[in-house]
Amino acid sequence: MRIRYYILALFLLIQVNVLAQALEWFSPSTGYFYKIDFESNHLLRTKNGLPWSNLGVLSLENVERADLISANYAVKEFKIENSDWAYLLIYCTNQVYQINKKQLILKRIDNTYYRGANCLSHSFYRNGILYSFGGYGFWTSTNILTKYNADGKEWLSIQAKGDVPTAITMGLTAYVPSRDRFITMANHFINDTDTKRNDLVDWDIYEYNFENSEFVIKGSVELEEIKSFLEKDMTRHYLFNGRYFILLDKAGGDKNYDAIYIIDVLDDFKTYSWKNSKRLVIEGPNSGNFDKALHINGDTLIWTNLSYQSSPNNIKNYRMMVNEVLRESEYLGKLNQVPWYQSIIEGSYILLALGFIVLVIFLFQKWKKRKLAKHLKIMLGENEKMLLDFLLLNYSTGFVSGHQIIAFFGKHKSSPESQRQFRAKMFENLTKTLRLLLGKDQILDVHTDEKDQRMYTYRLNSDVYQILKSL
Repeated sequence: MRIRYYILALFLLIQVNVLAQALEWFSPSTGYFYKIDFESNHLLRTKNGLPWSNLGVLSLENVERADLISANYAVKEFKIENSDWAYLLIYCTNQVYQINKKQLILKRIDNTYYRGANCLSHSFYRNGILYSFGGYGFWTSTNILTKYNADGKEWLSIQAKGDVPTAITMGLTAYVPSRDRFITMANHFINDTDTKRNDLVDWDIYEYNFENSEFVIKGSVELEEIKSFLEKDMTRHYLFNGRYFILLDKAGGDKNYDAIYIIDVLDDFKTYSWKNSKRLVIEGPNSGNFDKALHINGDTLIWTNLSYQSSPNNIKNYRMMVNEVLRESEYLGKLNQVPWYQSIIEGSYILLALGFIVLVIFLFQKWKKRKLAKHLKIMLGENEKMLLDFLLLNYSTGFVSGHQIIAFFGKHKSSPESQRQFRAKMFENLTKTLRLLLGKDQILDVHTDEKDQRMYTYRLNSDVYQILKSL
């Protein structure tokens, strides 16, 4: 149920009409926060909090007031190279605006209407093109990849191959310019229609290559500290500066941050933990102002005491270099590194599985032997049983002659014809029964007796002997 309340709150926050509302965002290129007052069209600027300085009245071009929304966190600015212009991209609508802060111009340049279809998508700017990956809309998460077509003034779908994630939303997601790769992990697959799949976390780490439009799995999130952090709060806040994911514990809390987790995506996902609650303090409710309360500008973390904003004298700014945070951090291991005990557990499972298989095979073979012995006992007559025991007993000494068999049964005083018929009948019954039970055609090795050419010598076939001696 928590996911539904969270998404509902998101929709309510971003789809409020513009009357007496404002659009607020952080500009990475200038390090300032900007705000547009829709009622007066004033553009305002601040460094980290109060006071706001008025830059002037914006001129609106192709901007419909009904299309504007109020958002103080769901806006991204992307500086256009070699220009005073920048893109403004608004979550949940992906409406595309351009703003010139020097000339005080705001204009909308797209013709799309995607209100509510792609909330929580990850947007970024690459080689002069805007991209938007994944998101949440119409009560389900998506893995849709899109890019903005400036000529057509609309968003176009991108087809991908490889290990395409089922969802790209509510995870750790970033575009890494130095490697020209898109990275996403710990995404939530959400489908409110299917109660069995209401919220599933995909712990795999995906990397997207723009050259061949292919996703590749680079492992999975294995560190328990990070998994626990990502599982406990869906409203978690994180920063990314092109190299480091900076995860902030107690995101949205009322006072202190207990920990900062840092993941280095350029150094094999090495992960660090920084703990010092006395140095990172944000007091009071920061709802709607979290970016201003804590953000990153290049390699500098900046946080602000926003408990009272009635006067500039109450604003306290703190700065700390990311490298300094790393020096004071504890190394936890690689994000995708399997714990040392995991291999032992997996090895134990394998041994247990192999042991179970061996036990099953052993019991099955034992059952087959017992079944065969039972059938032999039922189907063989007394004379055939004695003949079989005689052949088994004398197998190691070699072939037995017809005279030995007749003597063993005490028929040596009977007529030669009677001996022949008795011997032939026993062998016929024995071989028929063993062929039926063992599925083998060759039961006996039979040769002419060297001493008496009228007689034969007999011995069990080696395969038949091996089966029968184990019963």
